[in-house]
Amino acid sequence: MMKIRMITRMLIQGVAGIAVATAYSSAGAQQPVPLADPIPALIPQSPLKVALETVMSGLVSPVATAAAPGDRRHLYVADQIGQVWRFRTGDREDHDDADNDNDDKDKDNDDDNSGRGSGSRQPELFLDVSKLLIAPLGLGPGKYDERGLLGIAFHPQFKFNGLFYTFTSQPVKNNPDFSTMPQGVAPNCQSVVTEWRVKRPGERNNSVDLTSARELLRIDKPQFNHNGGALAFGADQMLYVSLGDGGGADDEGVGHAPEGNAQSLAPGNVLGKILRIDPLGRNSANGKYGIPPDNPFVSKTGADEIFAYGFRNPFRMSIDRDGHVIAGDVGQNAIEEIDVVTAGGNYGWRIKEGTFLFNTAGPTAPGFVYRDSPGMPATLIDPIAQYDHADSVGGNVTRVAVIGGYVYRGNKLRQLRDQYVFGDYAGRGTPSPRGNLFVLGRNQRVESLVPSNRNPFDLAVLGFGQDARGELYVLASGTGTLLGKTGVVMKLVPGQR
Repeated sequence: MMKIRMITRMLIQGVAGIAVATAYSSAGAQQPVPLADPIPALIPQSPLKVALETVMSGLVSPVATAAAPGDRRHLYVADQIGQVWRFRTGDREDHDDADNDNDDKDKDNDDDNSGRGSGSRQPELFLDVSKLLIAPLGLGPGKYDERGLLGIAFHPQFKFNGLFYTFTSQPVKNNPDFSTMPQGVAPNCQSVVTEWRVKRPGERNNSVDLTSARELLRIDKPQFNHNGGALAFGADQMLYVSLGDGGGADDEGVGHAPEGNAQSLAPGNVLGKILRIDPLGRNSANGKYGIPPDNPFVSKTGADEIFAYGFRNPFRMSIDRDGHVIAGDVGQNAIEEIDVVTAGGNYGWRIKEGTFLFNTAGPTAPGFVYRDSPGMPATLIDPIAQYDHADSVGGNVTRVAVIGGYVYRGNKLRQLRDQYVFGDYAGRGTPSPRGNLFVLGRNQRVESLVPSNRNPFDLAVLGFGQDARGELYVLASGTGTLLGKTGVVMKLVPGQR
């Protein structure tokens, strides 16, 4: 059983965080004391019966997926080491749709179900950007790293224009479009959003024109972690890009603003933000993408690209079919949160972690949460859900990092429809990773989602995917790092009753 507190979402526009942070740091006369057990309540297990079917294996660290508009047969999987794989989804009867104009010419390719591992379908290598990545990936013996190929998204008009986009961590090569680094100090790496084009738009099993690569954005990263990295298109055909606060602890140190990057609206600071850009436009400062005129900070303080701010590490983000932008923002030492992101919103970090006030404790000590303060300051937007890391004071740390997911819109699990499925990376102190799957139900309560054929769940959760039919996939690995080929893609299917 796990713990959770549900929050009422406040849809209030954000303001610059330094003034708010200063006001709250001086409001209380007593020295803040860390909360030993921020959320004592336990979360129950969901009664929903689900199971996991492995559809792809042999990956290293699958972190993101994308469905290509006009192609209902395939899902594209981004492996953190720099490869994008294309694999066939669903059963043959799932594909007898009127919009599959080119199905007949692809039958020979689709009949190959030999696969990588039991129950898998044969994947195809769609793109390899490993030579573009910062190297070597993997820090220390465990090969843990947060950099790499982190995001992929297809343009809504992909069937006609053949365009798609990647988010990668690259060596420091070119001048950045945005930087928070002091003059003369080199960043750890650069986060890069790149546009690609397939050779024959509209045809299935297409290949990428490797000469088509066009860089849209290059951003200096102070440290190796808190990259964000999610890419998603909205119904408005704008590209949303999630960016972490730059890394390290407490959003402070070299490359961090005095108030923290997440709260900074200095012109060159896009860290700790979610951006919204038009990849087909050209009116940005670098002339490589467009600035939507209705972005909340156009002609105001803050970069024109900013859609929302106040995030620590919105590693996984999705845009639901109803238009809601939903992000899982990874906390520091105590609270993980799910946010519904609205234009101009300030989501609190580092003033708050979840609904709790946060104290950075200075440069020589780790920060901590010290008081629950839902709805206050009123200029900040609280999460729709949050949970902490342990079940009791001094208990095992069973959760460490939220992994944002998707609202289920499929038909295989009707009891799950319209509910948000997400997870947590893994706990600590066990021989193998123990990730967690969650569901935010119609009753607005978070419950643990336990697969009937994988209990305990002995994998690290790295991401989620959604195919063209709204069915969901769990991306996981046996190590939770870049060590070994233990990465799998598993489809969420009905479980035993």
